[in-house]
Amino acid sequence: FSVWLAKAGLTPVDRVPDDAILSTMVLGKRFSNPLGLAAGCDKHGEAVRGFLEMGFGFVEVGSITPLPQDGNPKPRMFRLKEDDGVINRYGFNSDGADAVRGRLEALRAENTPLPGVLGINLGKNKTAEAVPDYVHGVKQFGVLADYLVVNVS
Repeated sequence: FSVWLAKAGLTPVDRVPDDAILSTMVLGKRFSNPLGLAAGCDKHGEAVRGFLEMGFGFVEVGSITPLPQDGNPKPRMFRLKEDDGVINRYGFNSDGADAVRGRLEALRAENTPLPGVLGINLGKNKTAEAVPDYVHGVKQFGVLADYLVVNVS
């Protein structure tokens, strides 16, 4: 639901500039603040701008697999009441690289620069070899991302 809200522009917009003390430089890239939205929330790159405008210093999209896939069969999330924990076995449900690349290309083509850093989390398809899938991801998204993550989980 949060992705839908952010995509529709229905989330709050942070209009207060980040204090300079929050800023950090990582591998030559400036982050206005250290609070980021991890991969797994906007898996398909549908609401990047909306989440960044909420005040996140960075948004990480993904995990993105080369080909579309559904992820693991349901149920895939389990609550551990006695441990106050959760086990997540979603798998890499993904719209696939082509669909997500199209969304991110359109985002980068907008006249307004992104108000934060865009990370892209690369996954592999369940039935594929890892190295070619990760190489495919780097080739597809290297020019669009401010940073890439290779997810080997």
